[in-house]
Amino acid sequence: MDDRHRSSSVPAVVGDRACGLVRAAGRRIDTPAFLYDEGQVLHGVEGLSRLGAEAGCKVLFTLKPLTIVDILQLMAPHVSGFAASSLFEARLAREVIRDQGTVHVTTPGFRPDEIHELAEVCDYVAFNSLSQWSRYGRDVAGKARCGLRINPKLAFVEDDRYNPCRRHSKLGVPVAQLVAKAGGANLLDGISGLHFHTNCDSGTFQPLLETVRSVDAHLSGLLKRMEWVNLGGGYLFGEKTDLGPFREAVRLLRDKYKVEVFIEPGASLVRAAGSIVASVIDLFDSDGKTIAVLDTTVNHMPEVFEYQFCPPVAGHVESGRHRYVLAGCTCLAGDVFGEYAFHEPLEIGARIVFADAGAYTMVKWHWFNGVRLPAIYALTESGELVLRKRFTYEDFVARCGGNANVAF
Repeated sequence: MDDRHRSSSVPAVVGDRACGLVRAAGRRIDTPAFLYDEGQVLHGVEGLSRLGAEAGCKVLFTLKPLTIVDILQLMAPHVSGFAASSLFEARLAREVIRDQGTVHVTTPGFRPDEIHELAEVCDYVAFNSLSQWSRYGRDVAGKARCGLRINPKLAFVEDDRYNPCRRHSKLGVPVAQLVAKAGGANLLDGISGLHFHTNCDSGTFQPLLETVRSVDAHLSGLLKRMEWVNLGGGYLFGEKTDLGPFREAVRLLRDKYKVEVFIEPGASLVRAAGSIVASVIDLFDSDGKTIAVLDTTVNHMPEVFEYQFCPPVAGHVESGRHRYVLAGCTCLAGDVFGEYAFHEPLEIGARIVFADAGAYTMVKWHWFNGVRLPAIYALTESGELVLRKRFTYEDFVARCGGNANVAF
């Protein structure tokens, strides 16, 4: 689980990069739009790949936060592989990386009608429970390397909706249960690796080091039989992040157990590289505040509604003289992004840029009210603006189970 937890506050100043891209593109951007910067994606993944190599850890990109094929193709030469959470993600990962990297999968929901194909598509399969291992292990063994997702029962996330180690968690085998079962006759024969994921959007790697130390203390005997360990995701590789605990955690596992170590970041590689661009389509007063209705909606950024936070907007300044409630264009009363202030007044047609929108937008957005999904644009390394996908009525009808060329 690689979900994000965001504060409800609006940053005082948001960088001008995304706004600059929109100004340069002018009216060539058809809003609403999702705009991603290929150069920024490459900068992040290349840097992380170097850090992983220095630490002796292989870097995977987990598909959960973003599955745009072009971005995956950009990343493929710079990562050791991809991490998936379903058959469709695994198939996409394999199609992109081919035989140039590995595909890993773990999910609470392995299906009997998909397990054989997963075994063919994936190189590493981490079972979420001992019961699933018992049920499907024979179908996977000999085709992919089998592992177990474990739950170290160390909670670092306050919001239980996104806490993998919450009470009664569905995610992974509790360490105590594994210790009790590990002595069972041949129960774990065929298991070659362990996978855990205990955090969410953490800006420090100290919790990762604590987790590894705990696993070392409780499962040392089992680790001696393992060939690989996947540290999961939920950590942000920022430029100012102290990587000391990360390196120490990897070193402990490699030096003591001689295992192959993986980490699978997601949001930290793509969040800052994406923006949602919208246009103001109406302005009016409501109880003393000016409402600016946009041609996008929180349904294009669902975590705004999930977390009730105000996403960062380029050009917002707390001291701005012109204040607006930025609202989405659906009939949902709560379709509101928040209150923002600008130095210059907004006009009909003005562009609004939501920054840091690269993660958990495109993979979660939906067609509520039939509002057109954001067109997808790439800013290439050479500075060219390229339209990758424009959603059509035919896409909407297909989503509704119909055919645009056939009358209902």
